Amino acid sequence: MSIASCGSAPAAGKEGSFSAAILEPSSLLPANYSEVYGSQVVSALFTPLVTFDVKTNQIRLDVAQSIESDDSKHWKVTLKPGWKFHNGEAVTSRSFVDAWNFAAAKKSAQLNAYVFGDIEGYADVRSGKTDKMTGLNVIDDLNFEIKLSRAWSQFKQLLGYPAFSPLPSVAYADPRAFEQRPIGNGPFAMADAWQHDQLITLRRNDSYAGVKAKAMGVNFKIYQSFDTAYNDLLAGNLDVLPAVPTARITEAKGQLGDRFGESPSGRMEYLGFPVKSEKFKSAGVRKAVSMAIDRDAITKAIFRGTRTPATGFVPPVVPGAAQDACGTLCRHDAAAAKAAFDEAGGVPGGSFTIGYNSDAPENKEWVEAAARQISKSLGLNVQTKAYPKLAVLLGDLGSGKVDTAFRTAWTFYFPSPENYLKPLFTQDAGENFSGYANDEFEKLLRDGAAAHDTETATAKYAEAEKALLQDMPYVPLWYQGTMSGHSKRVGDVSVDAFRRLRIESVVVK
Repeated sequence: MSIASCGSAPAAGKEGSFSAAILEPSSLLPANYSEVYGSQVVSALFTPLVTFDVKTNQIRLDVAQSIESDDSKHWKVTLKPGWKFHNGEAVTSRSFVDAWNFAAAKKSAQLNAYVFGDIEGYADVRSGKTDKMTGLNVIDDLNFEIKLSRAWSQFKQLLGYPAFSPLPSVAYADPRAFEQRPIGNGPFAMADAWQHDQLITLRRNDSYAGVKAKAMGVNFKIYQSFDTAYNDLLAGNLDVLPAVPTARITEAKGQLGDRFGESPSGRMEYLGFPVKSEKFKSAGVRKAVSMAIDRDAITKAIFRGTRTPATGFVPPVVPGAAQDACGTLCRHDAAAAKAAFDEAGGVPGGSFTIGYNSDAPENKEWVEAAARQISKSLGLNVQTKAYPKLAVLLGDLGSGKVDTAFRTAWTFYFPSPENYLKPLFTQDAGENFSGYANDEFEKLLRDGAAAHDTETATAKYAEAEKALLQDMPYVPLWYQGTMSGHSKRVGDVSVDAFRRLRIESVVVK
C-alpha cells in the first residue's frame, strides 16, 4: 500500500499547495510514458510548441511564436524569446531538435519514438544508421525547419503531443537519472526526486514564460487503487481525484455535490471484428450487430452516465468531427438489425464470441449485456471470453490469434479526425486489429493529409469516415467522460479531453 493511503496526513504539504491522485507513472520522460498518469506529470513539467484549449481543443501557440507551411511538408518554426528550463538554461531551437533526435534514436528506447516517424530521416535514426534526422535543421536559436517525408496537414496538431517537448542539455548525460528528477520548461518543477509508488512533489515555476500556475505546488499521491483515493478524498486526506471509480459515481454525486465534476474526453470504446473471419466477413452482418446493441441502456445502467452513445468514429470533442456521422447504423433498432442480418446471410453456426480484458471490472458487465442484446435481436447464441489482462488481449490481437469479436478502445494523442481513422484502420497500422483494408478509404485519408487548408482536410476526413462506417470493421460504442471530485480546499478544478487534470488552473482557497 502506498503512503498516500495511510494515516491522517493533511491533504496538502503546505499552504498554497494541493494534493492530487495518480497511479504510478510508467515514465517521466516526455517520449517514454505510456498512460495518462505519466502524461499528467510530464505535461506539468514540460511545455511543447503548442498546447490545446481546455474547452475547444483548438491549437494554442505556447513556446512557438509561429509554425508555418505553404505545402504541409516543409514547416518553419519560430520560437518566442525568453523561455527557460527550470535550471535557467535557455530554451532554443536545438532544445527541440536534439530532444526529438534523442527520442527517435534506437539506443534511447523511447516508447513514443514512432510519433516522429513522418520527419524525413526518421528511419535511419531509428535503425541506428545515424543519430540525426535529415528533416530537422537549426537556423538559429529561435528558428528551425522541419521537413516531412509526406505532406501532412495535421502535423501542427501533433506538435502538441508531450513527446515533442524540449529537453535541456543535461538530459543526455544520464537519461535514467534525469528521469527520476526531470528538468523541464513547464509551469511546475520537481521539488524532489520521484518517490516510486508513493509521491511526486512539484513546486510552481515562478520563472515560467507562459501563464503561471495559481497554486504554489502539487503533491501527486500515488495510489494502487482509486477506490482508496476516493476514501481519502472523503476523509480530507486528498484534494483532487481526477477520475472517480465508475462503481462509486452515484454515491459521489450525492456526497460531493458541487465538488463533483463531469467533462468529456477523447477516449472511445469499440466492438471489433476480424473481418477476414468467415463469421464476420460480411459488412451487412457487422452493421446488423451495431444496430442490435442498445447503447443508451448500457451507458445508463452499467456506466451510470459516464459514457455517451457514439454517433461516429470521431468524438465531438475533436475539432472538425462530423455530427451524427453514423446515423441509424449506431442506433438501436432490433427489427432493422434482424432484417439486415438476414439479408447478409447471417453467421455460420448461428453463434459467435466476444473477447474482452477482465482486468477492467466494468468490461464483464457491459460485454455480457451487449451479448444478450445481440443474441435477442439477431436470434444468435453470443458467448463471451475473458482475457486476464489487457496486455494479453492486445498481444493476441497483434499476433492475429483472435478469431472472435473483441472489445477495444482508443484515446487520441492529438485532436484531429485523422487520429481516429489512420492508426486503427489503415493497412499498415499497428493498431489495425481487424485486418481491415480499403484503398478508397486510405486515398481519402491521404487527400486530407495533403490538404493545404483546414476546411478541405476536414471534408476529406468526413468522407473517409463515411466509407469506414459502411464497412464497419469496428462498431463505435460510446465516448468516455471523466468524473472528478475535489475537496473544499480547492476550486477551479477541470479535466481536459486527454483526461489530464489542468493543475495550473487549480486554486487553493
